[in-house]
Amino acid sequence: MNNNNVYASYNGSQRGFTIRDFQLNQLSFVGTDFNFSGIAAGPDNDVYLTSNNHIFHYNNSGKLIRDMTFPDGGINYTSVIVKGDRVYAAYEGSQLGVTVRDLNLNQLSYFNTGVKASGIAAGPNNDVYVAAGNHIYHYKTDGTLIKDMEFPISSINYTDVTVIGERVYASYNGSQEGFTIRDLALNQLSYKNTGFNISGIAAGPNNDLYLSSANHIYNYNTDGTLIKDMTFPDNRINYTSVSVIFTTLT
Repeated sequence: MNNNNVYASYNGSQRGFTIRDFQLNQLSFVGTDFNFSGIAAGPDNDVYLTSNNHIFHYNNSGKLIRDMTFPDGGINYTSVIVKGDRVYAAYEGSQLGVTVRDLNLNQLSYFNTGVKASGIAAGPNNDVYVAAGNHIYHYKTDGTLIKDMEFPISSINYTDVTVIGERVYASYNGSQEGFTIRDLALNQLSYKNTGFNISGIAAGPNNDLYLSSANHIYNYNTDGTLIKDMTFPDNRINYTSVSVIFTTLT
């Protein structure tokens, strides 16, 4: 299997993750016993997933490489992203913050944010973006807050965030449902209302986005044009998060 894939986690009548090509044709899937809140493709045909106080590391054949279980059961990892040789995960519960780990899930550092994060993305400059409520936060990986972008309508809820190149994309629900396109300083460039609740967002290699929503995975052009709606035939399946890895970007 090549390193150009779309990964999505799911729960409901089945639990696990699916591996698909860029046209959303399924290549394989892995069934598990866990409800995953977040998924991130690793650099070696592998995948990282968050579930309660666990971060799991699997290969794409479904072999469990490591179950990193945080000793405090009051911690809930909500989202995860991999960039280079670092894994970043947001957590809530008895503590609120971000952990920075190596690819073997050994913790290198962490910082407190004080917010319940629903999504995390790694930026190009040793930085991370965190979605929480009607805010998108921009941090250095040492925990220094660079910017708090607060949307003026509190009924907007950012559910996930992804970064590619010079662009930040964030999904939202609440009084509006869709995605926003912003520069790295979080100034809005454009937005698209989709009319459905997006649980996860990931940037693709072709000026496009992948969105998870209930039993759907959508592929959109960044101008808002729908490319494909992959609808799983069992509506009891719920896609919770999506991640894309590719080696073709120039």
